Amino acid sequence: MCGIAGIVHRAGAPPVSPEVVRRMCEALHHRGPDDQGLYVEGGVGLGVRRLSIIDLAGGRQPIFNEDRSKVIVFNGEIYNYRDLRPQLVDRGHSLQSSSDTETILHLYEDHGPACVDRLRGMFAFAIWDAAAECLLLARDRFGIKPLYVATGPWGIAFASELKALVAVGLSARQLDWEALDAYLQLGYIPAPATPFRDVRKLEPGHILLWRRSGELTVRRYWDLPQASRSEPQPVERQLLEWFDESVAAHLVSDVPVAAFLSGGLDSSAVVSSMALMDGSPHAFTARYFGSGAPAADETPLASELANRYGARLTLVDIWPDVRDNLEPIAWALDEPHADDSALPTWLLSKHVGAVYKVVLTGIGGDELFAGYRRHIGALLGGYYARLPRSLQRAASGLANQLREPSGATLGINRLKRFLSPTANAFADRFLGYVTRAANGDRIRLYNPGLREHITRNWAQLRFETLYRDGGSPTGLRGGLYLDYKTFLPDDILALSDRLSMAHSLEVRVPFVDHVLVERVFGLPDRLKIGWWQNKQLLKRALRTRLPREHLRAPKRGFVGPTSAWLRNELRGVLQDELAPGRLNRLGYFEPGAIQKLLEEHLSRRHNREGILWALLCFSTWHRLYAEDHSVRPYHATRP
Repeated sequence: MCGIAGIVHRAGAPPVSPEVVRRMCEALHHRGPDDQGLYVEGGVGLGVRRLSIIDLAGGRQPIFNEDRSKVIVFNGEIYNYRDLRPQLVDRGHSLQSSSDTETILHLYEDHGPACVDRLRGMFAFAIWDAAAECLLLARDRFGIKPLYVATGPWGIAFASELKALVAVGLSARQLDWEALDAYLQLGYIPAPATPFRDVRKLEPGHILLWRRSGELTVRRYWDLPQASRSEPQPVERQLLEWFDESVAAHLVSDVPVAAFLSGGLDSSAVVSSMALMDGSPHAFTARYFGSGAPAADETPLASELANRYGARLTLVDIWPDVRDNLEPIAWALDEPHADDSALPTWLLSKHVGAVYKVVLTGIGGDELFAGYRRHIGALLGGYYARLPRSLQRAASGLANQLREPSGATLGINRLKRFLSPTANAFADRFLGYVTRAANGDRIRLYNPGLREHITRNWAQLRFETLYRDGGSPTGLRGGLYLDYKTFLPDDILALSDRLSMAHSLEVRVPFVDHVLVERVFGLPDRLKIGWWQNKQLLKRALRTRLPREHLRAPKRGFVGPTSAWLRNELRGVLQDELAPGRLNRLGYFEPGAIQKLLEEHLSRRHNREGILWALLCFSTWHRLYAEDHSVRPYHATRP
């Protein structure tokens, strides 16, 4: 695992400054504290910070091919590299290391950009081909590893994190308010957008080819399978074999591997699989304190599983102490990001990263096996959308009169969103299920000057485009497809990568493995979800491995009781950050509208946790990334 960065100038431009590439790498030091490598030759500058996990002694980067006409910098892990190496030797390649990085470069020599098709793992890499004078950028199929790109008249730049581009002035940092409006709607910014107009994320499953002339092409090389597949018999046993094979692949490492254990179904499946093949894993579990803590507590479940498999369990205490952690978290995340699992993920990663370099998690199980309540909504919503609009409006009006329960759960909030009048278009309906603030609610937040420049439909167009390009899958598969294309890469995986790598900790995700996903995604909907029961197939498969309580427990995950915290321990932080004076200085929002949101949340009239947390995170991010004007814009200048 590493952090990569680089700049390539157009033909005729001055040479790249080694100092600029070095500063970009310094901004990524946390991603790779073990080593740094640079390649700067004329108008090409590549850099890498390395976290040594495979081939500790011989895997230094950048790595060259035999005649040094091609060079690679790589972030990630290739789990099938040992299977690929003999094939490369048979084709005449001379391998100088035991690293997975070198494997990619030689595959590129043989297959060009199609080398990505042969890789199993998580990755983002850059290959400079001096003979062809072109730069290849590639990102793994699911977006587990990040890659930001900026272009200008000088050429192209890339980096694992946005902060590396910002550090050397490669972005003018003009806010993209269409993207930021989508952020307030969803809690994250969907790719390819970023908060800045002149920086883009390379989308998951895509490659980018840039030539010295300035020609740039982006191509998708992989997508989720559209075809249905028949049910293998017996399906539960086959599923466990597939899953165990994925876990085994993700244990390939030259350093010890730990696990995050929430006590929920997915992380428990990972830990039980690790224990069956690797003895006694070390698992780490969050233990919450403060308001709402009992509803979020999964330590009894985690302890029961650890005892069953002889795993070593460490509890990490999570207190609602956001004031000291909010800015470091916002800086680590690169973009405004409003997932309320940020604090527990940050603290867990900090604790585990002090001892381990690699950890396995249960991320991705919900997307593969239909673990969210909105997946039931995806099945039922089609029927509701056929009702007369007048009946939908009446049902929605009645739901909006309900007060939030004292337990601060989101059940009433989800009911209100499901009953909101909607069109028949599937993508629009699903977007409504994941929306934190509807169009009408958001537009009232903006001041008149900003309001005129926001269309408020960027997220809608994005969901519609992704859905159409994916073949317009129906029913449950349509909801899972959209989650794979938006929520999983741009919320869950992005947060996991930035907050873990801020503590030099590599997170691996066995459920987010293309071999496993291609086997499971096309199985019939009826297997994955039952009558009001999420994850029916996975629960059936795990009956022999997990205690009965795990199969019946409500979904929680690494999510703190944010709604209760905002009403109690974090109330002062929230009111300070969203005070009228601060909002007036920002110049984007109407203080009166935001004060109304605060009042509705504190009175339990509506659960405004999502939008209030998003506004709090945006204000903090803006102070760190948009209000510092000390960095000069980048120019390709001669030394």
